[in-house]
Order: sequence, then C-alpha cells, then structure tokens
Amino acid sequence: MLSAKKILKCLDDDWPVLEALANRSQLYSFSFQDVQALFTRYFPQLSSEQVFREAQKLLAQDILIPQAKSSQLELNRSVLEFIQFLTQEHNLGTVGDIQSRIDELDRLRARLDGAVRQKDVHEMRRFVRLMDERVREVVKHFRKNESAILHLVDKAKADDSNMSLARRYAAVMEAFDEYIEPVLQMIDINGPFQHSIETLEHCLSDLVQFIEDTGFMSGDKEPLVQLRTRLLDMNQIGRESLTRSTDVLMPLREELRKNTLISRNASLVLATLRKQGFEPIMEQLAAKFSSDHQKFSLGSANQITSYMAELVDYQDDNYQLPDAVDSQPGANIRVPDLQDVLKSARTQKSNTDLSKWLAHSYPQLPVDELLFLYQELSRAPALKLEHQDDVSEMEVNGFRLRLHPFVTRHSDRT
Repeated sequence: MLSAKKILKCLDDDWPVLEALANRSQLYSFSFQDVQALFTRYFPQLSSEQVFREAQKLLAQDILIPQAKSSQLELNRSVLEFIQFLTQEHNLGTVGDIQSRIDELDRLRARLDGAVRQKDVHEMRRFVRLMDERVREVVKHFRKNESAILHLVDKAKADDSNMSLARRYAAVMEAFDEYIEPVLQMIDINGPFQHSIETLEHCLSDLVQFIEDTGFMSGDKEPLVQLRTRLLDMNQIGRESLTRSTDVLMPLREELRKNTLISRNASLVLATLRKQGFEPIMEQLAAKFSSDHQKFSLGSANQITSYMAELVDYQDDNYQLPDAVDSQPGANIRVPDLQDVLKSARTQKSNTDLSKWLAHSYPQLPVDELLFLYQELSRAPALKLEHQDDVSEMEVNGFRLRLHPFVTRHSDRT
C-alpha cells in the first residue's frame, strides 16, 4: 500500500527523475538500469552504490512496479496521475467524460425531487453532496482538457522535424474534431448540457425558496446556494475554456487549410508538367530570334552583323509562368474571397438554405473549403441567420453532408 508521507518525500527528493519517468511512461516502459542512469544524470554527486539504493527505494515503496511477465518497469498509476496533475500535462479527455457527469446530475436531480416530496432530510443532504462532487468533476475535466490542448499546440509548434504539416498537426486536428466540435454541439443553447443546467438551477432555486418560505431545513440553505452558484460557475467556466481552446486551435487549423490548398495547386502544376513537359509550356513564352530553319543553317556575314546590331537595342521582357495551361475549367483551385461571398449572400431572399446556396454558387469548390465558408458565414452577424432544428442532407462532390441548415429570417429580406 502506498504511504502518503513516503511518496511526498520521494517526490521532493527525486523530482527530476520521477518527472522524466512520467514523460517516458506515456509511450515506453523502462528498465531498472534506465532508472539508475537518470539518477546518475540528475544527481552526479551520488556514488554508484547510492544510485542503486535510491532506485531500489522507489521499487520498495511501490512507486515503481514491474510489468506483468516482464523485467521492464512502469510508474504506479496513482503516482503517474499525481505527477501529471502537478505538471498540468494531461491527456485530452473525451466529451463522454463530461456528458456522463451531466447525465448523473440529471439522475441525482430526480432523486432529490423525490427526497424533497418525502421530506427525507438525510437523503436530500446526500444527493446535494453527490451533485456538488459531480459539478466539481465537470469543472476539473474542462480545465484538464484545456491544459491538454495547450500542451498539444505547444508541442506541435515546437516540433522541428521534417514531417509534413498535416502529420505535425495531426494530434491538434484530432483534438478539434474529437473534442471541440462535440462539446460545441453539447453546450449549444438547445443542447442537452444547457437543458440539464437550467433544469437543475430551477430545481435548486425552488428548493431554496421553499426553505425561505417554510423555515424547513433552514440550516441546509447555504449548501444549496453554494451548489447553485457553483453550477452557474461550471457553465461559465466550460464556455470560457472552450473559447480559449478554440482560439488557440483555429490559427493552426487555418494554417493547415492554406497549406493544403497550396499543396493541391502545386500538385496540379506538377501533374501538368509531367504530362506535357516543360518545353511545350514555355515555348509559347520564349523569345524567338530566328526561325526553325535558321537554327540549323549557317548565316552569312551580313546576317550576323545585322543580328548583332539588333541585339544592341534588345530589351528583355519579364515572362511569368502561366496561371493555367489546361483550357478546361476548374483545372486550378481558386477559393473565392470571403468578403465577396458575404456580399453575395446578403442579396439572397429569405428562407434561403445557406449550405445549398453555397453548393449551387460554387460547385467546383472542394468540400473542406465549402464547409469553411459555411462556418464563417453562419457566424456573420450581417446575414442574420437562424438555426433550423431539422436535419438537411445534401451531396457535394461525392460527399454526403448532414447539417442543421442556417436560413435567413423572414423579417430580414433585402
């Protein structure tokens, strides 16, 4: 069994070693010799016998435990989580962790209502205490996930490897898709999170009002007020944490989007060069000083003299690579300017589905660019859009999209 005093003392005495082992434990195991090497690195004043005793002490106190059927070691899970909490380097949780606590709050609220009707004081206090613990856990998850996202962003920016930008930002984009987007849907004004918070707040307010009117359980009024305040703070903390996380992730997402667009256009140019070659593309722009027949014939003295005289006054023009060689439309990907799209969208009539209008107006646009414009326009206050409850399905460039459409309000016809 772990001894709290001994663990705290080891953390204080051997913190550099344990911190290094915690970082390594996320991906790899380690051997007893690796632990000794870390003691030698961080505590060079220790002798070899002292290094062995220090490493053996971690084993004896169950801070280091052997893996099953292996000579490799790992940190005790409780110690690892405590070190990660102290260093704020948490693994990103899932939206299910938060949603399960909200579902538990709904269940406890129903039990609290039953205890109030039966005037069971003991059960009422127990359910209030359990709800207070669940609220604290939700706040902890919000803050932990925000810290994990900041750590992912810093790690992606500091990565100086030669990997592509998409691979460097893979974990960051996964955090946006697997955490930010689901939580945004969950805490939406019509989402289950907001509904549960409002229902629980009304329940606590009614109970506080009942205590004030009747004087029943007057000594338990303060915990109820504190729980209601903490519940409202949880809602605000979650929204602020999500806003900060989104503000950190969006620049990297935009950088990756632009890099992807550049890569696509570069791939199209290279594909054209491979198919047609470099000379057929450049021969339209190359300066011609002689005909094809003259290239393979000897000139006379007069021709050479005349040719050299013309070179004296020759001025070279600035030739540029063509924007598009292929005459077929859509050979090059051109993303419209966001402000131009916004101006066009403002001229649309009421009841216009924003997603269908974008797909009809820009049929050659890639799906990710179309969704980017859809996301930006849906937030534009100038359009005055309202979010529909019905799900709309549409197919764009081979992709099937399911969206809650944004539609212009009836009173905002232009």
